[in-house]
Order: sequence, then structure tokens, then C-alpha cells
Amino acid sequence: MKHLSLLAAALLCAAPVAAQVSVVSSTLEEHTAAPGEQYTGTIRVRNTAATAQTARVSASDYRFLADGRTFYEQPGTVARSNAAWVRFSPSRLSLAPGEEATVAYTVAVPAQASLRGSYWSVLMVETVDDAPAAVRAGRVGIAPTIRYAVQLATHVGQAERRIALEGARLTTEGGAKAFEVNVANTGEQADRLELRVDLFDAEGAPAGRLSSTRGLVYPGTSIHQRFDLASLPPGTYRALLVVDTGSEDVFGAEYTLRL
Repeated sequence: MKHLSLLAAALLCAAPVAAQVSVVSSTLEEHTAAPGEQYTGTIRVRNTAATAQTARVSASDYRFLADGRTFYEQPGTVARSNAAWVRFSPSRLSLAPGEEATVAYTVAVPAQASLRGSYWSVLMVETVDDAPAAVRAGRVGIAPTIRYAVQLATHVGQAERRIALEGARLTTEGGAKAFEVNVANTGEQADRLELRVDLFDAEGAPAGRLSSTRGLVYPGTSIHQRFDLASLPPGTYRALLVVDTGSEDVFGAEYTLRL
């Protein structure tokens, strides 16, 4: 019991160490370019701490799946990675309290006529601890590492859009009724998706519309969408799900829901 009390006292006295370098510009840099072209941009970072901080910048591939998993992988791992096209500087920044700096990047699209659709990667910005090892060893407490992933998306020409709707199901977890579906981008073009569900009762009369707008969904990635049905009384409904890519391409499916 005495040991536990001493441990608790040590934890209470420890000073937390927090990462304080933030990205203050957009975390999505999106451009359209043709094969052989290049473009430039900047990422703004700021030290919001009361002490000097150091930030490290590195390249990574990025993808996400409907089951909630997100992957930050070695550059060039994802089939449509543009990491090899990206050059950035500096890779390390030392910032005084309140100081702001920029990371400049250039994206050079290869002169390959076969390129089409969306290509992407991310630049990771994270605070690093430059304290000597002896100082770090004496610290007690939780020191979270905060990382910012700035997406660099390049759209090249016109590409095929395809959407797959998977795993549609009616759920009643905790008594809360909901219609859930996974939406996978199986095409070549990244899009911001607008999802709509038009509901009709057993007599065919409109029973409501549910909608959701999602961020950029890349080829080979997928998202999970949940539509709350708590306001619907028990009964049988026809649900028309529409996925609008913001272009001429619209995808849909029809389901029967028995509440």
C-alpha cells in the first residue's frame, strides 16, 4: 500500500511534456496537373509553446479503410502514391516560442501519357524531443506525440469513377436503429462523396431523406457511413441509397428495411 502511494505521488508531481508545433495551413493540398507539369506550394507551421520546439517533416503514403484502420506506410507502397514526385524543404525546423515557418514543396508529375486519375501521399509534421537522454530518463509522465498529416493530392486528366457499396445492414445496437453501409472507391479518381438515402413507406409514400457529405475518398480506400433511423416508426421501408461524386457519375442501390 505504501508503494502505491509513493507511485501516485510521483505521477502527480511529474510535469507533462506536450508537443506544441502545429500545422496552421490546410491539411489538404489539392492540385490538377498534366503529365510533365510541376507545381509548388507551402505548408505553414507554428510553435504555440512557451519554449523553443523542433519539428521534423517526412514523407509517407496514406490510406484508410471502412473498418476504421488508417495506414501511414513507406513512400511508394500505395499503388497510386505520388511520393516520388514530391520534393520538400526543410526536413527539420527549429522554432522559437510563437514563431511561424513554412515548408516549401514541389510536385513534378512524370511526363507519362498513361498517367490519369488521382495520386497522393502525405507530409508528416511532428514535434521531436531534442532533450539529452539523461534529461529524458528523469522525466515521469505521459508525453504524447502529435503528428499532422498534410495530404498532397494530384489529379491528372479525366479518369474512370467507380463506387462499390458493401456490407449494407440494419443495426439496432443499444436500441438505436441505424442503416449502415461501407462505400469503397474502386475507380481511379478521388472524390468528395455526397451520400443520400431516400426512404419510402410500405405504400410508396416518401418517409424522409438522410444525407451526409464526406471528405476526399481516394482510389483503393473506403469509408463507413451510418444513417440514424431513430425517428422512423416500426414498419417496412424502401431505402434508395445514392452516392454522388459531384460529377456526372452517380451510383445507387435499393434496399428493404424492416424496423
